[in-house]
Amino acid sequence: MTMLADAPGMHRTTRSGPRVAALLFATLLCLQCVWLTAAELIQPGVNQLPTSVAAAAAAATKRVAASVAASIGVLRGNLWAQSAYTYANLLWPEDTEYASVPASAERARQNLDRALRWGPTQSGAWLLLAGLGREFRLTGAAPTEALKMSYYTGPTEMSLIPLRLSVAIKADRFDDFEIHQFVGRDLRLLLAQDKKTAIAAVYRTASPTGKSFIEQTVADIDPSALPSLRAAAPSSLK
Repeated sequence: MTMLADAPGMHRTTRSGPRVAALLFATLLCLQCVWLTAAELIQPGVNQLPTSVAAAAAAATKRVAASVAASIGVLRGNLWAQSAYTYANLLWPEDTEYASVPASAERARQNLDRALRWGPTQSGAWLLLAGLGREFRLTGAAPTEALKMSYYTGPTEMSLIPLRLSVAIKADRFDDFEIHQFVGRDLRLLLAQDKKTAIAAVYRTASPTGKSFIEQTVADIDPSALPSLRAAAPSSLK
């Protein structure tokens, strides 16, 4: 009687199964490495949201490379955020040729949608969405909610504070309680670090209600700061 274990080719089949599985795994791992490496080699390194006109202008020159890297990365939210950051110059429409081209803002929004779908904790991406939504009235963008998400996901990101404060204070209806709390905290931090010029820069672009809020908050925290603000941003401060 012939045992099943002694059947011709049985041992060969048993041994080849793990080898095929290992080969498939190695192939997939190799493809993943190529995918990751290709995107990293192409991406231009716009790793953070530009927070000044000069930085935004520099980032805009890397728009094509960032877009290609994001398309390759496809599921990587950080690469889509980097691509969106190259549109940050739209936050300063008076200093960019794209001020009259809402289509650019819409492309940025699409990139931000992908960035936040795959990486929802990116504070800079939420802030850019809030700023562009407020500036261009983008469809599907809720500036106040996006701004809150920027605070929730990056409350201690000091580099974002001046720009985030500027976006918040431009709102025509500056009446959201949570935003009041966040803005008050930012003003306290800037005053504690003696960054009165940063507050003055924000004040100059604030909405009338935003200006009133800054005046009252600064007066409550540090009345001695008011003279320097008057000098830096002459306006309704009295």
